[in-house]
Amino acid sequence: MKQLRLFLFLLALTGACRSRVDSPREMNSTSLLRQKAIDEIREADQRFSVMSEKQGMAKAFTAYAADDVIRMNDGAAPTVGFDSLRVQMSRLPAKGPVLTWQVLKADAAHSGELGYTFGQWTLTRKDGKGALNAQYGVYVTVWKRQRNGQWRFVLDGGNTTPEPK
Repeated sequence: MKQLRLFLFLLALTGACRSRVDSPREMNSTSLLRQKAIDEIREADQRFSVMSEKQGMAKAFTAYAADDVIRMNDGAAPTVGFDSLRVQMSRLPAKGPVLTWQVLKADAAHSGELGYTFGQWTLTRKDGKGALNAQYGVYVTVWKRQRNGQWRFVLDGGNTTPEPK
C-alpha cells in the first residue's frame, strides 16, 4: 500500500514536470528557470551522495533534509520531521555502512521551486570477517527550494533491487 501511495504521488509529480526542456531557440524565461532548477537539484543530489560517502549517512541526511522532511523506511513507518530524522540517523554506527548513489533523472516544476531526482544506490558494509558486501536499489527524492534559495529534500524513499547490470 505504501508503494502504491508513493507511486501515485510520483505519477502526479511527473505530470506536473515535463521531462524535456524545449530547444534553446524556443526557451522562454519559464523554461530557463525550470532548467536552472533541474541543474541545481541534480548538483545538490550529487553533493548529498558525496557527503554520505565521505562523512557518513547521518551527517549527509541531516545536512540536506528540510524541516518538514518525510523519509520512507523499507518495512517500517516513515520518519516524519527533521527532529525524528536526526534521532533516526543518530542511531547509525560511526563506522557503519556506506551509502552512495547516482542520479539517473532529475526534473523540476516550471516554477523552479519543486523537483525530484531518481537514481540507483549502493550500500556497502563489512561482514563479520571484514569482507565488503553490497546491496543495491533505486530511490526517488523530492526536492524543495527553501526560502534561502538552498535545495533540501522533503521526501526520500527507495527500495532494494538486484545488482545493476
